Amino acid sequence: MIEIICNGEDDNKSETVRGTTSIRRPKNIKQIGDVSSNRKIYIEDYAFTYINSVAYQAPDEEQAGVLLGEIQKSDEEKCLFIKGVIRAKSADSDSGQGIFFDEKVWNGIYAEIEKFFPDLQVVGWFATLPCVTPERMLYLRKVHLDNFAGNMKTLYLVNTAEKEENFYLYEGGELKKQKGYVCFYERNYEMQEYMLEKRGRKTVESPEKDKVMKSIRSIIQEKEEMKQQRRNTTFLYGVSSFMVLVVLVIGINLLNSYEKMKKFDKSLSSIAMEISNISEKEKDIQTSDGVVSVNKLSGDVYPTQEETSEETSADDGTSSAASESASPEDSENEHGSADENNDESDSSQTQDAASTQTVYVVQKGDTIMSICKRFYGNTEKLNEIIELNKLEDANKLYVGQEIKLP
Repeated sequence: MIEIICNGEDDNKSETVRGTTSIRRPKNIKQIGDVSSNRKIYIEDYAFTYINSVAYQAPDEEQAGVLLGEIQKSDEEKCLFIKGVIRAKSADSDSGQGIFFDEKVWNGIYAEIEKFFPDLQVVGWFATLPCVTPERMLYLRKVHLDNFAGNMKTLYLVNTAEKEENFYLYEGGELKKQKGYVCFYERNYEMQEYMLEKRGRKTVESPEKDKVMKSIRSIIQEKEEMKQQRRNTTFLYGVSSFMVLVVLVIGINLLNSYEKMKKFDKSLSSIAMEISNISEKEKDIQTSDGVVSVNKLSGDVYPTQEETSEETSADDGTSSAASESASPEDSENEHGSADENNDESDSSQTQDAASTQTVYVVQKGDTIMSICKRFYGNTEKLNEIIELNKLEDANKLYVGQEIKLP
């Protein structure tokens, strides 16, 4: 027997629509044998586990029960889905039949169907035998025709001696063994409730047979633990994915924040530079109050013609008046003595200027030309004063600035 395990979903997982009818296929399946026939049998894992547990817990007994589920059809294939199992009451040891379905057995089966599986219908039956002989197969064929007539009614036969499990369908007047079937997994709460209920009853009636339900319970617990592990794994995967996403978002935000901080830093630097430039300009404006600008065309340096003529006329009037009042002899004596006195005073002033006035402190309103005229009476030494003091701009003097005089 070949077993093909399909993890997750396969190509037949989705609904297949043929004409106007759709077949709803389960997602998680395990294919056993060849299932290429147009008549497929699906059995839910809890139902499959329950039948085999009953069979192998009492391998020397003949046992039977009904299979519950539904049949779905399309234009090209028929699918039988088994989702529930009801165990039938065993025959009395005196009858020698082992397996039979009478009115009393059916009444008990229908009562349990109504209690546990009200939405399912009878789709076949199961039988467990310690030895399958041709005679027993003829008997099973008779039981099948008497109680489970129909093309899609199936028999699940367990040979406990040979440990073989096979499905049979009635074809051509015989029970024909199928090449394979499909086991699927889903949340079958109805089957779980039935198994737990049977466990409680067996505990009261027969403690020895309670081993079957203990085995079933352990299987259910293992499956629940596996489901819980899968859920935990899925949750951890989701949390990990979320954390990775959060880290990526934080990293992107940090990069964006870094770029914004760089731009902000540049903005602050430009603002600081502008503020420093403004402060420097204010300092220049404040210090400009103590700067004397020299305008060569201004009247401070060059007197106008009117002022020159007035000064000349005033000098002429003074000199004429003096000459008229003095006599020729006196004037000659005076001129002689005046010349001598002038020569002596000029030489003494020159010596005093050279010794005491070699450095001049600029006052408000002073210019280079006015200083030159004040000390030398003309502007001939203007360039010499500029070169001596190494003035880059002769038009600007500062109050308190020391000017060396040649």
